[in-house]
Amino acid sequence: MSSSEYYASARARGDLQAAERARLTANTPPPTPAWWAPTAGITHGVGMALAAGPLLYEADSAARRFALLLVTIAALAAFPVMCAVRVLRMRVRSWPPRGTHGQRMLLEFLPVVAYGGAALAYLAFGQSVGAVALGVLGGGSLWWRETRKNALGAEARATLRTSGHTE
Repeated sequence: MSSSEYYASARARGDLQAAERARLTANTPPPTPAWWAPTAGITHGVGMALAAGPLLYEADSAARRFALLLVTIAALAAFPVMCAVRVLRMRVRSWPPRGTHGQRMLLEFLPVVAYGGAALAYLAFGQSVGAVALGVLGGGSLWWRETRKNALGAEARATLRTSGHTE
């Protein structure tokens, strides 16, 4: 191999590494704040429990029912609003998120299992227990999911830092 061919090969390898770093950077979201996952999980859980439970529907006065309805709507709207604000503040990302196929499937499948468990609790024990189960399992699974997404992002950022040092 001549020196010019070696130079072209090394340059192509460097270009490929730079392209891979750029792809990783585009696919790696910035970390969410520490309060993100707990806030998402708690507001979602409270909203789901209020929406499914008897408290809202059996309120003794119109004022109390209206106040509970406002709290329910605010709690259920908190996570989508948080996501919308976050998306508006981020740059464009490509899809799918970081992680293996199995990690991504678990990330999306666990909340489905949580809602299924809450439905079974509702059928077995009634509306009150079902509402509490929905709040706890739905909110807990969202909290776990957002925490896990942040961990996968941290792994991706670590990979990105490592790939930057290998040149």
